[in-house]
Amino acid sequence: MRRRGFLVRLMVVGLVLVTAPMPGAPPSGLAAQAVCPYCGAPLEPGAAFCGRCGHKIEGGSAPAAQGSPDRRRAVVQVVTVHDSELTSTYASLVYESKLRIDSILGSAFAIAPGEFVTDSGLLVGSKEVSLRTSTGRTVTATIIGSDPMIGVALLRADLKDVAPLSVREDEPPRTGENLDALGFSSGLGAGGEPVVSSGIVSGLHRGNAGIHPIEDYLQTDASLPRGLAGGPMVDPRGRVVGMSTGLVYGSRVDLGQSGIGYAVPAEWISRALAWIRSGAAPRAWMGAYAVPADPENRVRFKLAQDVKLVIDQIFPGSPAVAAGLKRGDGLVRVQDEEISTLPGVQRRLLSMKAGEAVSMDVMRGGEILHISTTLSPRPERPRLSGIDALRFFGSLEVAPKDDDNLVVTSVAPGSEVAHFKVGPGDVLQSVLSKKDWLHGAKDNSRCRSVHTVADLEARLETAYSDLDFCLALRFKSKDGTKRELPLCQILSPTGAL
Repeated sequence: MRRRGFLVRLMVVGLVLVTAPMPGAPPSGLAAQAVCPYCGAPLEPGAAFCGRCGHKIEGGSAPAAQGSPDRRRAVVQVVTVHDSELTSTYASLVYESKLRIDSILGSAFAIAPGEFVTDSGLLVGSKEVSLRTSTGRTVTATIIGSDPMIGVALLRADLKDVAPLSVREDEPPRTGENLDALGFSSGLGAGGEPVVSSGIVSGLHRGNAGIHPIEDYLQTDASLPRGLAGGPMVDPRGRVVGMSTGLVYGSRVDLGQSGIGYAVPAEWISRALAWIRSGAAPRAWMGAYAVPADPENRVRFKLAQDVKLVIDQIFPGSPAVAAGLKRGDGLVRVQDEEISTLPGVQRRLLSMKAGEAVSMDVMRGGEILHISTTLSPRPERPRLSGIDALRFFGSLEVAPKDDDNLVVTSVAPGSEVAHFKVGPGDVLQSVLSKKDWLHGAKDNSRCRSVHTVADLEARLETAYSDLDFCLALRFKSKDGTKRELPLCQILSPTGAL
């Protein structure tokens, strides 16, 4: 009964992570009425100005709808079909089965005749991809390329009559400016008409959403119904300022909370498309995962106030190891460029190739060190084991004590671990993980005790699958209270530098 109750709680936590009701409903249809030639908004008969974008209507009257461009016609529905069963540790623990994905619904928009941009997460593991227009025409699409780091994919389809949208690259988005999110709501399945959800740019340079490795998002208060992932966000003149994005888990796509949606900015869309069209050569990395510096880690690692990023994890066998980088090093400069934000460093490294030398200044123990290393090709899904994995996925640190115990030494404030009231001094007693992928049978997951780092590394080997990293930890506090902590995360290319 205890294991059953725990798995139920694990299932609830997992569902909270990957599902959320999305508001919004499709409009009543695309009625034949006059629309603004710039933003596509409906116009009152005889209107001299558009009520949404303020554009002056030539001649003092609204143009006829049949001759007017409509931004919605540049948007198509994406339907991906999967026939393979992806292994999922979460599905194994909760449902004692593999994870089957039948299809995923999303949106895309024309960027050139016959070429369409969409969210790369929609295409992972797909066998077939098709695009459906607002008129009901459906054609097969081919994947020209996908950039999982930024979250952008480029498709080709025989839909050259779909007018492309222009991308606004010359004018950065501004907080408070109006925008419309376009796409196909998947609430009723495939089909229907594209929807328009209006809002404003409510934030810039947003991150820590856990969607894609590189996160420098626009934030909007526009409602994003499920199905709009991959659809464009356009300004009042119909220019693309971003692409709606969401977390894809199986056949579910989470586009955020009500009033908080995210979009990959036009600048990053263009950067991804340039990489795809240039041949998508393997990206370079140095294998160091950095996090924003805060008062706690500045004090802990003796970092100056102007240090903005601190190394939190070094991946085994990476150039960072060869260079002698250590956890707690503060990044000051990379290639003689002052460090201010994580996306800024990522943008700098994206312009470099494997085999090139990178130089950096780091602060360690209050002193500045000059370090250089040679970048190597970025691995698709680098793995961590043991204590490193708990720190990376769980935001907690454990250390051996008395040769037969692993004890929590620190917990990141505000983390999920802290929410479950796990704290320093608690003893890690056991791990619930998948027992054996090759001999999958009923009741093939169980809790196993851990006493040493070697025990922990062995248990965590089975936490990885095709799709995710998932396990559960059981702790015992000093007063005897037992606590259970589930850790689940979708695997993707890491955001490590």
